[in-house]
Amino acid sequence: MTADDTLTEAVRRHDVPGVYNLRDTGGYRAATGTSRWGKLFRSDALHRIDDVGRARLAGLGIAHVVDLRGTDERETAPSLLEGLDARVHHLPVFDDAAPAVQAGTPVGLAPIYDHMVDERGEHLAAAIRVIAEAGDDEAVLVHCTAGKDRTGLVVAFALRAAGVDRDEVVADYAQTSDNLRGEWADAMLQAFTERGHDLTPEIVELVTASPAPIMAALLERIEQQHGSMAAYLRTRGLTDAELERLTAALID
Repeated sequence: MTADDTLTEAVRRHDVPGVYNLRDTGGYRAATGTSRWGKLFRSDALHRIDDVGRARLAGLGIAHVVDLRGTDERETAPSLLEGLDARVHHLPVFDDAAPAVQAGTPVGLAPIYDHMVDERGEHLAAAIRVIAEAGDDEAVLVHCTAGKDRTGLVVAFALRAAGVDRDEVVADYAQTSDNLRGEWADAMLQAFTERGHDLTPEIVELVTASPAPIMAALLERIEQQHGSMAAYLRTRGLTDAELERLTAALID
């Protein structure tokens, strides 16, 4: 564990100024043990983080930051990581078109997630490869804008491929909406209305929700079609050796 003496291994959610959804994915039941504390973190965007927040990330041992946002998102809200000794991997899941437009489907989480699985799997696998290849004492932080959808799939797929129990994976995903409730969600919805959009139930879900049934159904579909999450990721470019390293990295 690389955290300093002010940080505790078994801490799920970390209180960091400017970040609403930073948490550790350790302690989940897995086929051969439990997921490691202090190895894989997830969060929302890092454009509001300050010196205190950067010091907290350093204390957590963050050595790799995987930014899943597109170019426009990064330019509009650039991460404030100057001085943090971490390698930033820009691995956008989508290009700069709206996800719903790229998916060619009505706005909604389920169709966009299906699109990511069916059409953007190589991009998800590329992010998971960073987790697998990180050094033993190097923690990885995966984020997008909310830390909910793109991050949600990358983290869920990595944990599941490493053997974490499906119910644990689903519960980890579902926690995001509680973390984003209030200030973060209110600001995002206000930004939508200021741009002239109606806050339909589909838009509200897309921006703020992380419903457990949607992730549960997605994992079930993948595992029914491919046999396992690891098998799906093999079809998207991960090798057996990388999947073995992923399990070794994430599971105690």
